[in-house]
Amino acid sequence: FFFFFLMIRRPPRSTLSSSSAASDVYKRQEERESREIASLTKIMTLLVAIKLIKRFNIDPFTSIVPISEYAASMTGTSALLESGDKLLLNDLLHGMMLPSGNDAALAISEYFGEVLKATVLPPIDLDPKQQKEYINRLSPRKLFIKEMNRLTQELGMQETVFANPHGLMNFNNHSSAQDVAKLVSAAMKEPYFCQIVNCKRHVCKALDEKQNEKSFSWKNTNKLLWKGFYGIKTGITPTAGPCLATSIEREGISLIVVVLNCKTLNQRWIEVRKLSKWAFSRLKKVNVLEEREKVLQMIVHVCCAALGESSLIY
Repeated sequence: FFFFFLMIRRPPRSTLSSSSAASDVYKRQEERESREIASLTKIMTLLVAIKLIKRFNIDPFTSIVPISEYAASMTGTSALLESGDKLLLNDLLHGMMLPSGNDAALAISEYFGEVLKATVLPPIDLDPKQQKEYINRLSPRKLFIKEMNRLTQELGMQETVFANPHGLMNFNNHSSAQDVAKLVSAAMKEPYFCQIVNCKRHVCKALDEKQNEKSFSWKNTNKLLWKGFYGIKTGITPTAGPCLATSIEREGISLIVVVLNCKTLNQRWIEVRKLSKWAFSRLKKVNVLEEREKVLQMIVHVCCAALGESSLIY
Protein backbone atom coordinates (compact mmCIF):
# COMPACT_ATOMS: atom_id res chain seq x y z
CA PHE A 1 0.00 0.00 0.00
CA PHE A 2 1.00 3.62 -0.62
CA PHE A 3 0.32 6.02 2.24
CA PHE A 4 0.16 9.79 2.07
CA PHE A 5 -0.88 12.79 4.10
CA LEU A 6 -1.57 16.40 3.14
CA MET A 7 -1.75 19.27 5.62
CA ILE A 8 -2.37 22.98 5.17
CA ARG A 9 -0.06 25.13 7.26
CA ARG A 10 -1.59 28.47 8.13
CA PRO A 11 0.38 31.32 6.51
CA PRO A 12 3.09 32.78 8.78
CA ARG A 13 2.38 36.15 10.35
CA SER A 14 5.62 37.60 9.02
CA THR A 15 8.54 35.29 8.33
CA LEU A 16 9.07 31.55 8.25
CA SER A 17 10.64 31.63 11.69
CA SER A 18 7.37 32.95 13.15
CA SER A 19 5.15 30.31 11.57
CA SER A 20 3.95 28.98 14.91
CA ALA A 21 0.27 29.53 14.19
CA ALA A 22 -1.97 26.49 14.44
CA SER A 23 -2.18 24.13 11.48
CA ASP A 24 -5.13 22.03 10.44
CA VAL A 25 -4.90 18.26 10.09
CA TYR A 26 -7.44 16.16 8.20
CA LYS A 27 -8.02 12.69 9.45
CA ARG A 28 -10.44 9.85 9.96
CA GLN A 29 -9.93 7.76 13.06
CA GLU A 30 -10.38 4.47 11.23
CA GLU A 31 -7.84 5.29 8.53
CA ARG A 32 -4.72 5.78 10.64
CA GLU A 33 -2.06 3.24 9.83
CA SER A 34 0.98 2.85 12.08
CA ARG A 35 4.08 1.47 10.36
CA GLU A 36 7.84 1.85 10.22
CA ILE A 37 8.96 5.24 8.91
CA ALA A 38 12.71 4.64 8.40
CA SER A 39 14.83 7.81 8.65
CA LEU A 40 11.81 10.09 9.07
CA THR A 41 12.53 9.13 12.69
CA LYS A 42 15.41 11.62 12.54
CA ILE A 43 12.90 14.48 12.35
CA MET A 44 12.03 13.75 15.97
CA THR A 45 15.69 13.22 16.89
CA LEU A 46 16.52 16.68 15.55
CA LEU A 47 13.52 18.34 17.21
CA VAL A 48 14.34 16.78 20.60
CA ALA A 49 17.98 17.84 20.22
CA ILE A 50 16.95 21.43 19.48
CA LYS A 51 14.57 21.53 22.43
CA LEU A 52 17.32 20.21 24.73
CA ILE A 53 19.76 22.78 23.32
CA LYS A 54 17.31 25.47 24.40
CA ARG A 55 16.46 23.87 27.74
CA PHE A 56 20.07 23.41 28.84
CA ASN A 57 21.47 26.51 27.12
CA ILE A 58 23.87 24.49 24.94
CA ASP A 59 25.75 26.29 22.17
CA PRO A 60 25.80 23.95 19.14
CA PHE A 61 28.54 26.05 17.51
CA THR A 62 31.04 25.52 20.33
CA SER A 63 29.96 22.22 21.94
CA ILE A 64 32.10 19.28 20.81
CA VAL A 65 30.66 15.77 20.52
CA PRO A 66 32.92 12.68 20.62
CA ILE A 67 31.98 9.75 18.37
CA SER A 68 31.84 6.42 20.20
CA GLU A 69 32.82 3.09 18.70
CA TYR A 70 29.19 2.01 18.88
CA ALA A 71 27.97 5.10 17.01
CA ALA A 72 30.63 4.69 14.33
CA SER A 73 29.57 1.06 13.82
CA MET A 74 26.01 1.92 12.74
CA THR A 75 24.98 0.32 9.45
CA GLY A 76 22.94 1.86 6.65
CA THR A 77 23.23 5.46 5.50
CA SER A 78 26.20 7.14 7.09
CA ALA A 79 27.93 10.46 7.70
CA LEU A 80 31.20 8.47 7.48
CA LEU A 81 32.10 9.10 11.11
CA GLU A 82 34.86 7.11 12.77
CA SER A 83 35.39 6.15 16.39
CA GLY A 84 37.27 8.89 18.20
CA ASP A 85 36.19 11.68 15.85
CA LYS A 86 35.21 14.97 17.49
CA LEU A 87 32.72 17.27 15.78
CA LEU A 88 30.88 20.44 16.67
CA LEU A 89 27.29 19.66 17.59
CA ASN A 90 26.00 21.89 14.78
CA ASP A 91 28.01 19.89 12.25
CA LEU A 92 26.80 16.60 13.70
CA LEU A 93 23.16 17.67 13.37
CA HIS A 94 23.79 18.38 9.68
CA GLY A 95 25.54 15.00 9.40
CA MET A 96 22.39 13.34 10.64
CA MET A 97 19.90 15.17 8.41
CA LEU A 98 21.69 15.74 5.09
CA PRO A 99 23.31 12.35 4.31
CA SER A 100 20.89 10.71 6.78
CA GLY A 101 23.74 9.53 8.97
CA ASN A 102 22.66 6.76 11.32
CA ASP A 103 26.05 7.11 13.00
CA ALA A 104 25.40 10.81 13.62
CA ALA A 105 21.90 10.11 14.99
CA LEU A 106 23.27 7.58 17.47
CA ALA A 107 26.05 9.96 18.55
CA ILE A 108 23.49 12.72 19.09
CA SER A 109 21.35 10.44 21.26
CA GLU A 110 24.40 9.49 23.33
CA TYR A 111 25.46 13.11 23.78
CA PHE A 112 22.07 14.43 24.87
CA GLY A 113 21.40 11.27 26.85
CA GLU A 114 24.41 12.15 29.00
CA VAL A 115 22.95 15.63 29.46
CA LEU A 116 19.66 14.12 30.61
CA LYS A 117 21.44 11.59 32.78
CA ALA A 118 22.99 14.41 34.82
CA THR A 119 19.49 15.54 35.81
CA VAL A 120 18.22 12.15 37.01
CA LEU A 121 17.65 11.79 40.73
CA PRO A 122 18.16 8.26 42.14
CA PRO A 123 15.61 6.72 44.53
CA ILE A 124 15.99 8.24 47.98
CA ASP A 125 15.76 4.84 49.72
CA LEU A 126 19.17 3.81 48.31
CA ASP A 127 22.44 4.43 50.15
CA PRO A 128 25.04 6.67 48.42
CA LYS A 129 26.88 3.74 46.85
CA GLN A 130 23.67 2.25 45.48
CA GLN A 131 22.56 5.65 44.18
CA LYS A 132 25.83 6.00 42.27
CA GLU A 133 25.45 2.51 40.81
CA TYR A 134 21.85 3.31 39.86
CA ILE A 135 22.95 6.39 37.91
CA ASN A 136 25.85 4.56 36.27
CA ARG A 137 23.53 1.83 34.99
CA LEU A 138 21.31 4.31 33.14
CA SER A 139 21.68 4.20 29.36
CA PRO A 140 22.09 7.68 27.82
CA ARG A 141 20.63 6.40 24.55
CA LYS A 142 17.54 5.03 26.30
CA LEU A 143 17.08 8.29 28.20
CA PHE A 144 17.11 10.16 24.90
CA ILE A 145 14.58 7.77 23.36
CA LYS A 146 12.39 8.24 26.42
CA GLU A 147 12.49 11.98 25.75
CA MET A 148 11.51 11.34 22.12
CA ASN A 149 8.45 9.41 23.28
CA ARG A 150 7.60 12.04 25.88
CA LEU A 151 7.47 14.67 23.14
CA THR A 152 5.46 12.26 20.98
CA GLN A 153 2.73 12.29 23.63
CA GLU A 154 2.95 16.05 24.03
CA LEU A 155 2.34 16.52 20.29
CA GLY A 156 -0.62 14.13 20.26
CA MET A 157 1.07 11.58 18.00
CA GLN A 158 -1.19 8.74 19.04
CA GLU A 159 0.07 6.15 16.55
CA THR A 160 3.77 6.71 17.24
CA VAL A 161 6.39 4.95 19.36
CA PHE A 162 10.14 5.42 18.95
CA ALA A 163 12.61 2.65 19.76
CA ASN A 164 15.74 4.19 18.27
CA PRO A 165 17.02 7.62 17.14
CA HIS A 166 17.82 6.72 13.52
CA GLY A 167 14.94 4.64 12.09
CA LEU A 168 16.80 1.45 11.23
CA MET A 169 14.54 -1.61 10.95
CA ASN A 170 12.67 -2.15 14.21
CA PHE A 171 9.01 -3.17 14.39
CA ASN A 172 8.73 -1.27 17.67
CA ASN A 173 9.73 1.99 15.96
CA HIS A 174 6.61 3.10 14.12
CA SER A 175 4.39 6.04 13.27
CA SER A 176 1.80 7.10 10.68
CA ALA A 177 1.77 9.62 7.86
CA GLN A 178 -0.63 11.70 9.88
CA ASP A 179 1.60 11.72 12.95
CA VAL A 180 4.67 12.57 10.90
CA ALA A 181 2.79 15.57 9.48
CA LYS A 182 1.98 16.69 13.02
CA LEU A 183 5.65 16.33 13.92
CA VAL A 184 6.79 18.33 10.88
CA SER A 185 4.27 21.07 11.66
CA ALA A 186 5.66 21.40 15.20
CA ALA A 187 9.29 21.16 14.12
CA MET A 188 8.96 23.89 11.49
CA LYS A 189 8.20 26.38 14.25
CA GLU A 190 11.88 26.10 15.18
CA PRO A 191 14.07 28.37 12.98
CA TYR A 192 17.16 26.23 13.63
CA PHE A 193 15.30 23.13 12.46
CA CYS A 194 14.22 24.88 9.26
CA GLN A 195 17.76 26.05 8.59
CA ILE A 196 19.20 22.54 8.85
CA VAL A 197 16.57 20.64 6.84
CA ASN A 198 16.68 23.19 4.02
CA CYS A 199 20.48 23.05 3.73
CA LYS A 200 21.56 21.50 0.42
CA ARG A 201 25.21 20.92 1.30
CA HIS A 202 27.29 21.23 4.46
CA VAL A 203 31.08 21.25 4.69
CA CYS A 204 32.90 21.12 8.02
CA LYS A 205 36.13 20.21 9.75
CA ALA A 206 36.62 17.83 12.68
CA LEU A 207 39.37 16.07 14.61
CA ASP A 208 40.11 12.35 14.47
CA GLU A 209 41.15 10.23 17.45
CA LYS A 210 44.80 11.34 16.99
CA GLN A 211 43.75 15.02 16.99
CA ASN A 212 44.46 15.36 13.28
CA GLU A 213 42.17 17.62 11.29
CA LYS A 214 39.76 16.00 8.85
CA SER A 215 36.98 17.31 6.62
CA PHE A 216 33.42 16.25 5.84
CA SER A 217 31.18 17.26 2.95
CA TRP A 218 27.55 16.15 3.02
CA LYS A 219 24.91 16.61 0.33
CA ASN A 220 21.22 16.50 1.18
CA THR A 221 19.48 13.29 0.03
CA ASN A 222 16.27 15.26 -0.67
CA LYS A 223 16.29 15.95 -4.41
CA LEU A 224 13.18 18.13 -4.13
CA LEU A 225 15.20 20.89 -2.45
CA TRP A 226 16.38 21.73 -5.97
CA LYS A 227 12.74 21.77 -7.18
CA GLY A 228 11.33 24.49 -4.93
CA PHE A 229 10.38 22.26 -1.97
CA TYR A 230 11.40 23.00 1.60
CA GLY A 231 13.01 20.14 3.58
CA ILE A 232 12.32 17.88 5.33
CA LYS A 233 13.60 14.29 5.35
CA THR A 234 13.93 11.20 3.19
CA GLY A 235 13.94 7.60 4.41
CA ILE A 236 14.05 4.00 3.27
CA THR A 237 14.36 0.53 4.80
CA PRO A 238 13.14 -2.82 3.42
CA THR A 239 10.21 -2.81 5.84
CA ALA A 240 9.29 0.89 5.63
CA GLY A 241 9.81 1.31 1.90
CA PRO A 242 10.79 4.66 0.38
CA CYS A 243 9.46 7.56 2.47
CA LEU A 244 9.50 11.35 2.29
CA ALA A 245 8.27 14.28 4.34
CA THR A 246 8.47 17.70 2.72
CA SER A 247 6.83 21.11 2.52
CA ILE A 248 6.14 23.62 -0.22
CA GLU A 249 4.61 27.09 -0.34
CA ARG A 250 3.04 28.84 -3.31
CA GLU A 251 1.06 32.07 -3.46
CA GLY A 252 0.51 32.15 0.27
CA ILE A 253 -0.58 28.50 0.50
CA SER A 254 1.75 26.21 2.44
CA LEU A 255 1.45 22.42 2.34
CA ILE A 256 3.14 19.63 4.26
CA VAL A 257 3.25 16.37 2.30
CA VAL A 258 4.18 12.99 3.78
CA VAL A 259 4.40 9.81 1.71
CA LEU A 260 5.23 6.36 3.10
CA ASN A 261 5.97 3.03 1.44
CA CYS A 262 6.26 4.28 -2.15
CA LYS A 263 6.90 1.67 -4.83
CA THR A 264 10.39 2.94 -5.69
CA LEU A 265 12.89 5.56 -4.55
CA ASN A 266 12.16 7.69 -7.60
CA GLN A 267 8.41 7.34 -7.08
CA ARG A 268 8.72 9.49 -3.93
CA TRP A 269 9.63 12.56 -5.96
CA ILE A 270 6.97 11.87 -8.57
CA GLU A 271 4.10 11.28 -6.12
CA VAL A 272 4.88 14.32 -3.96
CA ARG A 273 5.08 16.64 -6.95
CA LYS A 274 1.84 15.25 -8.40
CA LEU A 275 -0.03 15.50 -5.09
CA SER A 276 1.15 19.03 -4.35
CA LYS A 277 0.51 20.26 -7.92
CA TRP A 278 -3.01 18.86 -7.89
CA ALA A 279 -3.73 20.30 -4.44
CA PHE A 280 -2.42 23.76 -5.33
CA SER A 281 -4.38 23.85 -8.60
CA ARG A 282 -7.59 23.58 -6.59
CA LEU A 283 -6.66 25.44 -3.42
CA LYS A 284 -5.45 28.61 -5.18
CA LYS A 285 -8.99 29.16 -6.50
CA VAL A 286 -10.27 29.46 -2.93
CA ASN A 287 -9.46 32.60 -0.93
CA VAL A 288 -10.89 31.74 2.49
CA LEU A 289 -8.68 29.46 4.59
CA GLU A 290 -11.61 27.53 6.06
CA GLU A 291 -12.90 26.83 2.56
CA ARG A 292 -9.43 25.70 1.47
CA GLU A 293 -9.49 23.18 4.28
CA LYS A 294 -12.76 21.72 2.95
CA VAL A 295 -11.31 21.57 -0.58
CA LEU A 296 -8.19 19.79 0.65
CA GLN A 297 -10.32 17.21 2.44
CA MET A 298 -12.22 16.61 -0.81
CA ILE A 299 -8.94 16.30 -2.75
CA VAL A 300 -7.72 13.62 -0.36
CA HIS A 301 -10.92 11.63 -0.77
CA VAL A 302 -10.56 11.80 -4.55
CA CYS A 303 -6.91 10.67 -4.28
CA CYS A 304 -7.97 7.69 -2.22
CA ALA A 305 -10.67 6.75 -4.68
CA ALA A 306 -8.37 7.15 -7.67
CA LEU A 307 -5.68 4.98 -6.13
CA GLY A 308 -8.21 2.39 -5.03
CA GLU A 309 -6.71 1.88 -1.57
CA SER A 310 -9.17 1.77 1.29
CA SER A 311 -6.43 2.07 3.93
CA LEU A 312 -4.76 5.22 2.62
CA ILE A 313 -3.96 7.91 5.13
CA TYR A 314 -4.76 11.51 4.35
